[in-house]
Amino acid sequence: PTPAQQRWFDCEVGVLIHYDIPVFEPAYSFRDQWGYVPDARIFRPTQLDTDQWLQTAVAAGAKYAVLVAKHCSGFCLWPTQAHEYSVANTPWRDGQGDIVEDFFASCQKYGLLPGLYYSSSCNAFCNVDNPGLVRDGDPVAQQRYNDIVMQQLTELWTNYGPLFEIWFDGGALPPEQG
Repeated sequence: PTPAQQRWFDCEVGVLIHYDIPVFEPAYSFRDQWGYVPDARIFRPTQLDTDQWLQTAVAAGAKYAVLVAKHCSGFCLWPTQAHEYSVANTPWRDGQGDIVEDFFASCQKYGLLPGLYYSSSCNAFCNVDNPGLVRDGDPVAQQRYNDIVMQQLTELWTNYGPLFEIWFDGGALPPEQG
């Protein structure tokens, strides 16, 4: 194995934290409701505490933690500049919150290596389904989506600090197919 592979292997235990808009609308099922996404304003956590998450992870023996920054709903746990469907347009912390930032701070506080999970293959807000293609096949919409993905990945990979793990849900299309 490479040194990076050995480092990952030596961690043995990690956690995956998935917190998304369906927490606030449990009946939401994007594949059954194309064209609809829950209003971002329903995102109103009252006791969100990333320290508690990661303290619990450490107690379970984890050495790294991966946060799902964006899953298939398209809702972003950071204030992305790519579109409005994010924590920036919620009542939580008056739109000034950033769960990814809080997660990184908590990882540092508890000595966990941080990772991010990002679904590029599916985004209900952008009307995209596996394997990362806009549902109506419009090439202009596809390019717009590709640009959103690149902008969001750039935000995530440059604004928070070193990443121990990058996890893509469903993989990613090669540029010639997207």
